[in-house]
Amino acid sequence: MSRRDFYQVLGVPRDASSAAIRASFVRLAKHHHPDHAHGAGDLPGRLHEVQRAYRCLSDTEARMRHDHALQEDERLHFARQRRVQGRLSRYDGRHPHPQPRAKADTTLRRRLAVRGRLLVIAVVGMIVVGRLYLAG
Repeated sequence: MSRRDFYQVLGVPRDASSAAIRASFVRLAKHHHPDHAHGAGDLPGRLHEVQRAYRCLSDTEARMRHDHALQEDERLHFARQRRVQGRLSRYDGRHPHPQPRAKADTTLRRRLAVRGRLLVIAVVGMIVVGRLYLAG
């Protein structure tokens, strides 16, 4: 998905209540706040991301837009996956494939076609030379 899932940022399920979202926000805000951060391993933008997620999920309209955007991203993701699986199914051994024509067969046909054209050119040339000889 191209969009960040704010439910994942806060660590709550998609059907979480507003109280559960607030409790998760408070816990994560305390954990990632610069005054209370536990060591240098915390990401500097993590608190900002948690705040953005809470602002979005605490507003009813913004949450509905976010849910709709996530559903659309998932739909597009699965559609891309189906296209890729369709292309890959041509190459795996589970599906029967039409056997390609033998290369020798196509090569033989090409040779015969070229020889046929050369024969036509030779015959036409002989006719032209014969007419010139008889006329002169």
